[in-house]
Amino acid sequence: MIEEKKNVENLRRVRFNTIWLVPLVAIMVASWMLYQNWSSQGPVITLTAPNAEGLEAGQTKLKARNVDVGKVIGIRLSSDFDKAIIQVRMNQGTQKMLREDTKFWVVKPRIGREGVSGLGTLLSGAYIDMAPSEQGKESTEFTLLSQPPLSTKKEGVRILLHSDDSSKLDVGSLVHFRGYEVGYIEEVGFDADSGSITYRVVVKPPYDALVNDAVQFWVTPGLSFKSSVQGFEVRLDSLETFLSGGISFGLGKSRSAGQPVKDLTSFRLYPSKEDADNNLYDQTLEYVFLFDSNVSGLAAGADVEFRGVRIGTVLEVPFTGISMDTLTSHERPVIPVLARIEPQRLNAWKVSGDVSLKKWQELLDYRIHQGLRARLEIGNYLNAAKVISLDFMDNPPPIKLKTFEGYQVFPTGPDSLANIEGKVSIVLDKLADVPLKETFDKLGKTMGEANETLRQLQAVSKSVKLLLDQSETQALPADLSDVMAELNLTLETYQANGQIGRPLRENMVSLGRALNELQPLLRQLRENPNTLIFDSKPRLDVQPKAAR
Repeated sequence: MIEEKKNVENLRRVRFNTIWLVPLVAIMVASWMLYQNWSSQGPVITLTAPNAEGLEAGQTKLKARNVDVGKVIGIRLSSDFDKAIIQVRMNQGTQKMLREDTKFWVVKPRIGREGVSGLGTLLSGAYIDMAPSEQGKESTEFTLLSQPPLSTKKEGVRILLHSDDSSKLDVGSLVHFRGYEVGYIEEVGFDADSGSITYRVVVKPPYDALVNDAVQFWVTPGLSFKSSVQGFEVRLDSLETFLSGGISFGLGKSRSAGQPVKDLTSFRLYPSKEDADNNLYDQTLEYVFLFDSNVSGLAAGADVEFRGVRIGTVLEVPFTGISMDTLTSHERPVIPVLARIEPQRLNAWKVSGDVSLKKWQELLDYRIHQGLRARLEIGNYLNAAKVISLDFMDNPPPIKLKTFEGYQVFPTGPDSLANIEGKVSIVLDKLADVPLKETFDKLGKTMGEANETLRQLQAVSKSVKLLLDQSETQALPADLSDVMAELNLTLETYQANGQIGRPLRENMVSLGRALNELQPLLRQLRENPNTLIFDSKPRLDVQPKAAR
């Protein structure tokens, strides 16, 4: 009994020993801390990236608007060792930000055309930034972007552009409308099926109202150099487009605005504004021109003119839709050129449908029968660029071929250089027909006669000189001087104050005075011839005057 009581007392001492309170409190505190840590943690998300450059597990933070919302807890390779898998522990309360449209990217020092960014990470290290989204379903798996997104808002309108023959533009390249910056390239891709480069373009509001189904898009290179019939053209756009190029859009000439478009509507991207303008002419007549001359200087895009007015465009030089049998079937080898007549250039967009094209076809056929022919002409002598010129010819060659590889043939004539060569050849032929030998013989005989005449003149000149050297000839001037003195003296005698001139002048003055005095008498005799016999008027008796 005594031992049992001792055991009970020992148990009571152990049960109520205060030392056991310390581990108990420690367990309770640890449990509370674990609960607090577990309750404050958010979900774990997975980011897939090509590499994990600049990221460290337990150090790299994830931020939204520069606020810490998570931390990288693990980095590993994918099962195929092709990508990096990054796990991020998000903070509690961030579940609503994790949507399918949420974007993640690494912030680090970058130098681009937008400027220098991310310099603050030189000291703090790179971090992951995110653009939260409220659209889409909740998700925990995302792809880490290689570049920061240009826009995180679904604003404006997005357009898909397809380019077949232009160089690649970079993401962020600007979109202009009449020189104003209205958007940018958001994404660049490549369509393997069509072999074309694709661009997703964003046009920001309020400029998105300018996009409709009638606009056209073209590339605006920063620096372009073009040589054409019009001459040399150098164009320099803004500095931004000079560095990276850009895209412009607008309505064509005489076109009205169309209907608004929806997001991701497809348009074709033309390599230049000229190509975009030429594409507006959708009602055309295509012909093949067979030239029997040198086509150097004629290129695709050259003008087809009628007396200096552009009415069409050259499409292919030479025309590739031909075969060797076709070329060898002609009497003389010819160079086929495919071009088109564009009546809309002259008819101010009134050409529509097959009816108007049929009328233009009939008109051209009628003019061809009247002598309308095509020939090559140099449009610019600086760069030797050629054009196809249509005009009427006198006595044109007959039309032999009507169609060529399914295209109607437009009859051609000799080019301007060939005409010049022909005229020069004619002149040379006429010169060859001239009897040059007889002409030179006659010319030689004439020159001989001229030499004989000159010899005779020299002999006469020598005789005259001998005559003048004689003393009798030298005495002639003195006698001639005496004769001239006597003649002068005689003339002075007959002058007004001379011995004969003065009396003659006085007599003439007296005679004039006498004639003036006789004029009344002569006038009276002319009026009354009997004046010499009778008095002119009867005399009246004198009447005495009355007294006053």
